[in-house]
Amino acid sequence: MDQIAIQSVIEQFAWILLGAAIIGMVAQRIGVSYEIALVLAGLAVAQSDLIDLPRLDPGLLLLAFLPPLLFDASFRLDARELRLVARPVLMLAVPGVLISALAVGGLLWLILDLPFGTALLFGSIVAATDPVAVVGIVKKLGLPPRLTVLAEAESLINDGMAITIYTAVIGYAVSGHLDSFEIGRIFGQEVVVGLLIGAVVGFLGARLTGQIDDPLIEMTLSTVLAYGSFLLADSVHASGPLACVATGLIHGSYGRAFGMSRRTSEHLDLLWEYLGFLANAIVFLLVGFTVDLGELVDEGWPVAVAIVAVVAVRAVVVRLMTRHAGVPGVPAWKERLVLTWAGLRGALTIALALGLPAATPHRDQIIAMAFGVVLFTLIVQGLSLPALLRGLGFRRAAHGATAHSKAPS
Repeated sequence: MDQIAIQSVIEQFAWILLGAAIIGMVAQRIGVSYEIALVLAGLAVAQSDLIDLPRLDPGLLLLAFLPPLLFDASFRLDARELRLVARPVLMLAVPGVLISALAVGGLLWLILDLPFGTALLFGSIVAATDPVAVVGIVKKLGLPPRLTVLAEAESLINDGMAITIYTAVIGYAVSGHLDSFEIGRIFGQEVVVGLLIGAVVGFLGARLTGQIDDPLIEMTLSTVLAYGSFLLADSVHASGPLACVATGLIHGSYGRAFGMSRRTSEHLDLLWEYLGFLANAIVFLLVGFTVDLGELVDEGWPVAVAIVAVVAVRAVVVRLMTRHAGVPGVPAWKERLVLTWAGLRGALTIALALGLPAATPHRDQIIAMAFGVVLFTLIVQGLSLPALLRGLGFRRAAHGATAHSKAPS
């Protein structure tokens, strides 16, 4: 990359940050979720054709932005609350994602007459709720901490599962040949090896952190843990997202308890809150820049079918995979309704769709359907979620408390 190209990238990055800051101020003034405001602003700018926009590169998204987003949420997740909702989280994130991919794919195969492999591939693309969207929006709504943790933790873990399924079936969608043994091998390698790498890196990082008491060094080490776990797992064809989440959970719980000072803990919380915010802003703006409304109109019927299928399957999966999460005073049906409507899709769905090989059957249609699902869940569900919560009797948490707030060890 020559000097002119590097300067151009830096200029685009600076303008994106300035735009994100201005949009954030406006969103705060008018009371609209920051994430949704970014998407809407990105859409408006993209449709105006006034400036040359950066495009969402799938590889760049996964490598540059996903590790800080995943690590931010997992590092600051309340481990005590997570243990209380571990069962529904795992049920939603593991069998729930697999059922979602199969059910959405099956419905599109029947209704749209897509090849089964192609339909199943689309099901894997939209099977997981997006941590960027869910964490960014849900944590501000004032839900009971346990319910907030359930929604956040599910979105962190199910990303790795969805990417694993996507990787396993992409060859089947392109070639039409199904190798069950190979799919099982890929699935096991991605999940098991990814979690093992994340656990080892997390514990090693916690032990190193316990040997020093310099916030700047420990902040640097924490950043290395986020990207290092992701890249190490990816280098051996394991799940980078799962490795990153496992590292973040261990570093944020065991690492705090083992030897992290209060000062360092506070610095790390601020570091990851900022890096998560930064990546969050860039990703949501890029999502808005990338969506082509013209393609959505041209593929109106398939997009509508995909949206209905995704929302309907989400409701069924939440009903099957969860029991009462034990939130005092909250009926189980309210919990399920909130979890269903908070099943937002976002940048990861778009990245997986754009990353499809050129030889994928019906590739343009899959991309249009993925964009449609993302816009519907972010804008329609995201904007209506606060009103739904008010109607169900939920109130904002006092003093802006969220599931992230935890006393440093």
